[in-house]
Amino acid sequence: MFGNGETVYFKKYGELNSLEGKSNKTGIRFKDDFLAWNGLNIQVQIDYNNPYEYQAIQDEISYCRIKRKFVRGKYKYYLQLILKGVPPMKVNKDGEIKRDIGVGTVGLDIGTQTIAIASNADVKLLELADRVQNIENEKRKLLRYMDTSKHANNPNNFNEDGTIKKQGNKKVVWNKSNRYKKTQNNLKEVYRKQGDVREYQHQLLSNYIISLGDIIKVEDMNYKGLQSRAKTLA
Repeated sequence: MFGNGETVYFKKYGELNSLEGKSNKTGIRFKDDFLAWNGLNIQVQIDYNNPYEYQAIQDEISYCRIKRKFVRGKYKYYLQLILKGVPPMKVNKDGEIKRDIGVGTVGLDIGTQTIAIASNADVKLLELADRVQNIENEKRKLLRYMDTSKHANNPNNFNEDGTIKKQGNKKVVWNKSNRYKKTQNNLKEVYRKQGDVREYQHQLLSNYIISLGDIIKVEDMNYKGLQSRAKTLA
């Protein structure tokens, strides 16, 4: 607007799944088990019987993030608290620490699909998120049905060559059948499951790396260069 900002990236309708503030003093705030934002005051469910959760919530809050997930046909909302300081140790039922933080230097060389880890305790080459299944065939099947259904229910929105007709300044209105909407939700569920598996594996990998040492050094990587190279090879 004023010519001094960065590039603006627009989200499509329905694709804005997270919002975060800059501090816990303005905007999205958490206080006394309540989320306060834009005139809303919503109670947050916190398990104070969980020792880890109870200890973590005692630290100073840096800022808050609201996340939305589409789970089994319904939207669920989560409040993420980004805290200052050192996270508490997780312990088992006997009070023993589950994961120790290692001592020493750990070197990481991260690629697009693999990660090389080197430390005094261990040296490994691991595939990133190897449990994530290939869903391209399932995706292709769902998208093919959605495209066929969209053409069948909106013939006036397409030209003879299959391209979408330009409506001038008017927004193109799409008629969606109940089966189309169900398929659309199934596709969201597939993406959500894959994302959860990937996030879980990344967390396990992070815990493993921390157990090897307390000084982490990462090889510089030109990710944009790797992406363009992968597209060229494809």
